[in-house]
Amino acid sequence: MSKKTLIKIICILVTSLGTAQSQSIILDSVSGFYLTQKHEGFTGENYETLLLQEEPAISVTEINAVSQSFDSFGKPVVLLEFNAIGTKKLEKITTENKGEPLVIYFGKKIVLAPFIMSPITEGKMIINGNFTIQETDGMVNWLKSRIEK
Repeated sequence: MSKKTLIKIICILVTSLGTAQSQSIILDSVSGFYLTQKHEGFTGENYETLLLQEEPAISVTEINAVSQSFDSFGKPVVLLEFNAIGTKKLEKITTENKGEPLVIYFGKKIVLAPFIMSPITEGKMIINGNFTIQETDGMVNWLKSRIEK
């Protein structure tokens, strides 16, 4: 069974179960940043409507540094800095796919799928949302365990 078929089956299963959050979706995929093959009907939170490309556009191995911080409202965020290859890929995909979702997929779950609003050219990204400190701390620790040599 191909990854594409597996993703479709899981999306259909999740939809039929009425699950609205991706936290329970387990995909046979590599962690990273994915573009979508299909996102018709995606509103920003209904992850079950997304059909991911088979391979990530950017792998977590192309992250150079990760840390936790807080936004101007005191909410916890994750700061990412990409290596040279990741920076070039991030600039290319955010330039060519404006208005499309960029799916952030870590540890067998979709963390977030923000729409690309403008090119990201400096190789730095902030992952923010309605996260708890424990959630951002978990993301940072998980990512650090995969990028540290």
